[in-house]
Amino acid sequence: MQTEGRNNFMHYTTMIRAKNDATISGDALTVKLLENICILAIADGLGSGTEANASATVVIKELEENPELELSELLRRSDLKMLGLRGAVAAVMRVCFQRNHIQFASIGNISCYIFRPSEGKVIYPRQMRGYLSGRTQHFVVQALEYKKGDFFLLHTDGIEITDIRSLLLENEFIKLQQVQSSYLTLKNDDASLIAARLF
Repeated sequence: MQTEGRNNFMHYTTMIRAKNDATISGDALTVKLLENICILAIADGLGSGTEANASATVVIKELEENPELELSELLRRSDLKMLGLRGAVAAVMRVCFQRNHIQFASIGNISCYIFRPSEGKVIYPRQMRGYLSGRTQHFVVQALEYKKGDFFLLHTDGIEITDIRSLLLENEFIKLQQVQSSYLTLKNDDASLIAARLF
């Protein structure tokens, strides 16, 4: 399943594919694109299928019900709700268009890249090891400035990018947004991504 959205500051696309083309994916994501901000989350429940989806969906529901929360609090609340579930890895991001500002927090192996074509640079936000499991954890929020013309990508471990720097080229990044890049490999696993260009 693929979706997209845009405003004057951003164009995003998303993709979710279940392992073995099953009906239910163990990954989940959401993007809330408002006039001045965008807040988004991507989560990968441990394992696959219904139980993995139940864990991943905890994070998504928390964001959709409480989009104003600090990202660390959003992850903390999600973590507490994982008791009795498999658990999940997750990343959350808030983009403020008026301030050219990104906040990012994650736990586990969700990949995140910010591409800055104007400087030929790929920025790798810090990631926290572990997973949401119902035990008390301390989550760190990273603050980053972005420049108009930057791109960003978040994806789960069901996706492999064979040449990250190739995505500094806008036409190649657009192919990725359309899930047509030759540098994009979908593994035999649940796979999801959020890819966006900032204007």
